Amino acid sequence: MLLVFFSWIGSGVILAIGYVLFLRAQSAESQVRTAELRQGVLETQQLATRLRLLQAQVEPHFLFNTLSNVRRLCQSDAAAGRAMLGQLTHYLRAALPRMREHETTLAEEINLVSAYLGVQKIRMGERLQTSIDAPPALLSSRVPPMMLATLVENAIKHGIAPLAEGGAIRIKAESVPGALVLTVADTGRGFSAESGSGVGLANIRARLAALYGERATLRLQANSPRGVVATITLPLS
Repeated sequence: MLLVFFSWIGSGVILAIGYVLFLRAQSAESQVRTAELRQGVLETQQLATRLRLLQAQVEPHFLFNTLSNVRRLCQSDAAAGRAMLGQLTHYLRAALPRMREHETTLAEEINLVSAYLGVQKIRMGERLQTSIDAPPALLSSRVPPMMLATLVENAIKHGIAPLAEGGAIRIKAESVPGALVLTVADTGRGFSAESGSGVGLANIRARLAALYGERATLRLQANSPRGVVATITLPLS
C-alpha cells in the first residue's frame, strides 16, 4: 500500500510539474503572439502614415497648378476662363472625395483624368489631342488614386506644353494574366534631363512599393516617333 501510495504521489508530482510547464509554454507562446500582433499593427500604422504623407504631396500640387491655369486664362480670355472654371468644378468634384483614399476604381480615376484634360484642352485648344481606351470589364478594377492623373499631368507639363505645335496623349487600360496595365503615351518632346526624376514620378514609385512591393512597377520608355510612354503595372483586383 505504501508503494502504491508513493507511486500515486510521484505520478501526481510529475503531472503537476508537467501542467506547470505546459502553462508556462502557453503563456510564452501567447506573449510571442501578442508581440507579433502589436508589431503588425505598428507596421500597418506606419504604412498608413507613409501613404497619407505621399498622398499629401499630390493634392496641393494638382490643385495649385490647375488654379494657376484658370487665373492665367481669365486674364486673357474671360469666356474661356468661365468655361475652364466649369471644368475645374467638375475636376474638383471628382478629385476631392478620393484624395484621402488608398484605393479607387479605374472608372473613377478615368473620370478624374477626363475632368483634368477638360481643363487643359480649354487652355491649349487644338494643341492638345486626347484619347482614352478602357474596356468596360476593367472599369471596376481597384487602383491607387491620382496615379494615372499624375502621369497625364506630367506628360502635358513636360512633354506637350513646351512644344508650339502641342501633341497628343493616349491613355489605355488593358489586362494581362494577373495584372492591370495602365499606359499614358504622349507625342511630346521626349526624354529630357529631368525625365523620370520628378516629385510626381517619385511619389508614384514610393506608393507602388508601399502598397504592392515588387508586384507593381512604373516603367518609362521612348515613344515612336517622339514622346514618352509611361506604364504602370498593378496586380489585377
